[in-house]
Formats: sequence, structure tokens, C-alpha cells
Amino acid sequence: MTGNWLKRLGAGSTTETARDAHGQLQGLLDYYNKNQSGSSRKEIDWDSHKSNIHTPRVVDNIRAKYDKFMETEYTVESAVAKTGTQTEKMQALDVSMQYNFMLYFVHYTQHLNQLETMRNIGDINQLSMLEYYKLNPGMETLQSAEQEIGNIAPESYVEDGMYTRLCTQFSWGSRYNVPFKHSSDT
Repeated sequence: MTGNWLKRLGAGSTTETARDAHGQLQGLLDYYNKNQSGSSRKEIDWDSHKSNIHTPRVVDNIRAKYDKFMETEYTVESAVAKTGTQTEKMQALDVSMQYNFMLYFVHYTQHLNQLETMRNIGDINQLSMLEYYKLNPGMETLQSAEQEIGNIAPESYVEDGMYTRLCTQFSWGSRYNVPFKHSSDT
């Protein structure tokens, strides 16, 4: 049964890393499955342990669990069937995990990039506007894009956050500008 399992794993090993891991697993199983010659397993001397351990019923409980464990036979067919394949739930989870990882990874790298830029710049207050735009190339593009589409809403990083602006865009009154307002709306 173990041989069949190893063959199935070997057939699914398509990369060098997978073949290497398969070879290591095969070597490990071969080592532990080889016939033991000349040395047999020593029987456990339960009476000796009973005489040395004074807590009542500890050795008896351990022996009962040991005997129950030794009677158990494990079937590996279900584990083999799951190897190398993914269920639909796992595939859906994998997609969302990869999406969330990339989302937060990009966010994290942008923060690192900003911190590194600030460290290299030094005192930001000493920069001219031309130097600032040169060191932050997205700012000029953002400003041009907002001006082009006629978005007169306050910037979320200057005044109210996006959450507040979205929640209050349909409220009565003129305290807040809507998050997106095109010039043709006026």
C-alpha cells in the first residue's frame, strides 16, 4: 500500500523540488520499512515501572492506552486520495488567500517605499514643490486626473476620510461634497 502511495506521489511530482521531496520521503520510508535483523523490539517491563512510579494507576492507564494504540490499524487510502488534489472549497479559499495576500503585500510595499523615500529625502519641509513632485510622481498624475474629470470633492487624505464621505453623500444639507462630482452635475 505504501509503495502505491509513493508511486502516486511520484507521478504528481513535476518540479525539481517536488521530485527531491519525493526522493527524501521514499528514502525515509525505505529506512523505517526495512526488515530488522538480529534485534527484536524489547518488551516493556510494566512491573518495573509500577515499582518505580508511586502515583496510583498511572502505569495501568499508560499501558491501556499503549495496548489500544498498538491494536489500531491506520488506513492511508483517504490521505492518499487527497494528496495532490484540491477540493473546490480549498481552491476557493486559495483564490481569496492569494488575493488578500497580494492586496496587503502591495499596501505594505507602498508603505515601505514611502518610508524609504522619506528617509532618503531628509526634512520634507525643506523641499520645494518641484522637488516634492519629482520625488512623488503619482501626486502630479492624481491631481491632473482629478482636475480632468471635474472631481471637486475634498481629498480623503486632507479632510474627511472616504468612509465619512460615502456615509454622508446622501444626507440633506451642503456640509459635505459627494465623493465624486462631475462638472456636468452643476
